[in-house]
Amino acid sequence: MSNECDYKEVIELTRELVRIPSENPTGSEAAVGEYIYRWLDNQGLDVRREPVEGDRFNVVARLPGREPEVPRLIWLAHMDTVPAGDGWSRDPFGGEIVEGRLYGRGSADMKGGLAAAMVAMKKLARQESKPRGDLILLATVDEEGPEMKGAMAALKNGWVSPDSYLVAVEPSGLKVLGAHKGPLWYQINTAGKLAHAGNPQQGVDAIHAMSACLMRIKELVGELPYDDELLGPATVNIGRITGGVKTNMVPDHCQAEIDIRSTIPMTVEEADELVERALREGIAQVPGAKASWRRLGLQRPPQKMPLDSPLLQAFMESVQKVVGEVSLAGFPAYTDGAILASLVGTPHCLTFGPGYLEQAHAVDEYVSIDQLIPAVKVLEEAALRLLW
Repeated sequence: MSNECDYKEVIELTRELVRIPSENPTGSEAAVGEYIYRWLDNQGLDVRREPVEGDRFNVVARLPGREPEVPRLIWLAHMDTVPAGDGWSRDPFGGEIVEGRLYGRGSADMKGGLAAAMVAMKKLARQESKPRGDLILLATVDEEGPEMKGAMAALKNGWVSPDSYLVAVEPSGLKVLGAHKGPLWYQINTAGKLAHAGNPQQGVDAIHAMSACLMRIKELVGELPYDDELLGPATVNIGRITGGVKTNMVPDHCQAEIDIRSTIPMTVEEADELVERALREGIAQVPGAKASWRRLGLQRPPQKMPLDSPLLQAFMESVQKVVGEVSLAGFPAYTDGAILASLVGTPHCLTFGPGYLEQAHAVDEYVSIDQLIPAVKVLEEAALRLLW
């Protein structure tokens, strides 16, 4: 391995990535993608741009293995961020470092992790021997979108297979996250009948019907018997609601969007049935009302790794060696790694990276400087254990 100065490159690289806006859906990943492509290409790696849509493309860097039967190790790091939004006390694209914190949109989610993977890839490319299996860095677009188009393009292009080892380099606080809750998004519509507010009995209140449906969803989720040791119980969040025409009119329509975070062993079908039941029982409280639902985005079931997974063991041992202590936990969010794992059927998928989930999507987002270098070292050490 190289000296400590090489590792410190990850700090400056994180700053450079933060300084290139890649907001989704209000911007584009094209500029940061070009930067990443050029940086990786200068390291002597097999690097390519793979079109996704419009000017959006994934960047794929590959260190080819010498034994085709050995599973690929794939690091997934998305290039897009959520919009910066308002209320920042620092420049969201300044990459300012203050008291050990590197500030900026995407610093934690997840340009710090992306930079760590890039530097680790550079260092592993210097190994005298080739890896036994392929080492691949997938820098994807649209992870923050409901369709995860970059991950879907990578799947279509054949990068991920049922025996792949998948690592989402998302913020984990340097913990090994061996399980994911499954975020299932639903759009719910209720329909009623317009009437004058002076004679509400002549109408059918769609907002009342929606309220009854949403309360029933919360009750049914709260009654679920599941409480996984890593993921905890299922939860539900009502993220958006709109309806009605005017204050003095009985509303004839209402729409809501909700987020159910499913847990092990809950299935997508079970969540669908729960929503269906809640709507049926909710509108029964408002005679004449109707309700419908549809799922938004991809099916995203919960994921959990087997304890004997070689990938899990390599990361637990590597974190113990580099950080000095290790803990296994679950991830209440979701990653493109988890959706790819569910689609190809690999059980080997975890999350590991610098920064904390609490900083993701937040005002004054930051990543702690003292987590960037250990993240590089753990990625490098785990890859050596698995592929060399």
